[in-house]
Amino acid sequence: MAKLQLTDLEIYVKDLKAARAFYTKKIGLKVRSSMPKWGYLALGATKGGQDASLTPWQPTADWGQDVYESRLKMIGGITGIGFLTNDLKGTVADLKKKGVKAEIEREDGTFGRFTDPDGNVLFLAQPAKPKIRRKGVSALTFVTVVSKDSKKTGEFFKKALGMKSHRVPGEEGFTDYRFSEKETSIMPFTPTKEMYDNPADYDSDLAHIGEETGIGFTTDDIYKLQEQLLAKGVRFKEKAEAQGWGGIMARFFDLDDNVYSLVQYED
Repeated sequence: MAKLQLTDLEIYVKDLKAARAFYTKKIGLKVRSSMPKWGYLALGATKGGQDASLTPWQPTADWGQDVYESRLKMIGGITGIGFLTNDLKGTVADLKKKGVKAEIEREDGTFGRFTDPDGNVLFLAQPAKPKIRRKGVSALTFVTVVSKDSKKTGEFFKKALGMKSHRVPGEEGFTDYRFSEKETSIMPFTPTKEMYDNPADYDSDLAHIGEETGIGFTTDDIYKLQEQLLAKGVRFKEKAEAQGWGGIMARFFDLDDNVYSLVQYED
C-alpha cells in the first residue's frame, strides 16, 4: 500500500493571527510550516516530530458560502484533540499563570483540558507513571472520533488504512489506532449516557457522527492509494484533484460517514 501518515488535525478560529500568538506564546507550540497566502499554519509541540500538526484555520468567504458557514459553526466546542505532557499538574498551573482557562479533570491527575480564546477545548494527557516530570506539551498524541460502533470503526482503520490497534492504558475498553508508536493516534468512541454528567454533552457528541473530522492524512502517491482504498470498498466524498496551492487532495468517508482528507504535497 502507498505510504500513509496522519499529519494534520484542524481546528477553526475567528482570527488566525491571534490563534498563532496564543498557541505559540501560551501553549508553547512551534511553527512547523505556514503558507500565509492560503491561510495555512501548522503548529507542533516540537519543530520536527512524527506526530500530527495542529492546523488552525480562519474560515473565509473564498471557500464558498456553504463551506464558510459550516466552518464558522465549528469554531469553539470540544475538539477531541489531546496533547501529551509529562507533568500535568505543573503544566496546568503554568497555563493558569498565563491566563489560560485550564483544569485537571480526574482525581488520578492524568487528564485535563484547556480552552483557547475562541472556545475550542483541547485535552492534556499524562502517562500514569512518567519517567521524567517535565512541564509543557511534548507531542500531539491523540484525536477522538465519534462513531456508532467503535469496534467496527477500529476495524476500518486497521483493514482499510493499515493502522495498528493499541489498548489505551488506564482507559478500560478504549482502543486507539496509529501507524507507529511516535505518530498521533485516532481513538474512536461510542458515546453512552453513563459517560456524561451533563445529558446535553451526550447529545452534542452524538451529533458529531457523520461530519468533518478535521483529520488529514498525507501520502506520497495519492492516485495509487485512492485505487487501493477504492478496491477495499472505501467511499470517497471527493476524488483526488489538483489544488490551487499546488498539492493534490481527496476526501473519503469512514463507516459512519465521518470525513477525512488525504493530501499529496508537491515535492
